[in-house]
Amino acid sequence: MGGTLAFIGVGKQTYQACKVNKEVVEGIKTYLPEDRYQMSQVFTLELAYAVSFGSELAVVSMLPEFFEHTFNLSHQIAEPVAATYPLMNLVSRPAGGLISDKIGSRKWTLTAMIGGLGLSYLIMSQITNAWSLPVAIVTTMPYVFFVFGGAGATFGIAPLIKRRVTGQIAGNIGAFSSVGSVLYATSYSLLPQTVAGNQTFFQILGTAAVIVCFLCVFILKESQVAKSESLEEDAVFAGH
Repeated sequence: MGGTLAFIGVGKQTYQACKVNKEVVEGIKTYLPEDRYQMSQVFTLELAYAVSFGSELAVVSMLPEFFEHTFNLSHQIAEPVAATYPLMNLVSRPAGGLISDKIGSRKWTLTAMIGGLGLSYLIMSQITNAWSLPVAIVTTMPYVFFVFGGAGATFGIAPLIKRRVTGQIAGNIGAFSSVGSVLYATSYSLLPQTVAGNQTFFQILGTAAVIVCFLCVFILKESQVAKSESLEEDAVFAGH
């Protein structure tokens, strides 16, 4: 029921987006150069947020069941074990933005985060009941860092696309967490609720993240022009 409502919501949002942009697509309406930005850059960031924070929303909902079925844990134990992961958001998400600021290359910081996330998911797809529970928990810890760090690194780039429309760009990127979570949660609901089904689910997550990682490599730009524009505007504001 929840998945159906989510798809209806996505459908309505898509319809409204087409309706609002119809005149632009038909060439009836144009935007000033200072209000334009490269959609390929924004779309890449949208996908990065979908595979990072969007996947986290889906994984958190199935993680207790994953530990419960894989390691034959009681529901009372599986829930607290899985609940430790969202708490990492307090550290990992700011860390992604901080690393992006310190290193200077926001593109490659995000690329590394998404690539690490994809690798982490693919490793998690190999977890079976032959593993010990402590080893499985330690193995999933990099996933927690990369998923939230990737989300933080994504928004580390958003303000550099076009300063004048940062709110619009950030809103579009943030909306894709819901898109990603709906698609992933729907995929999970179609898989068998078994250890093999969980492995397939993590393989889907990992493959999607790897694909987006390559998009970051070949499509995403460092936004040097936008960065200098941002510094100039800051200087103007400081002068006032």
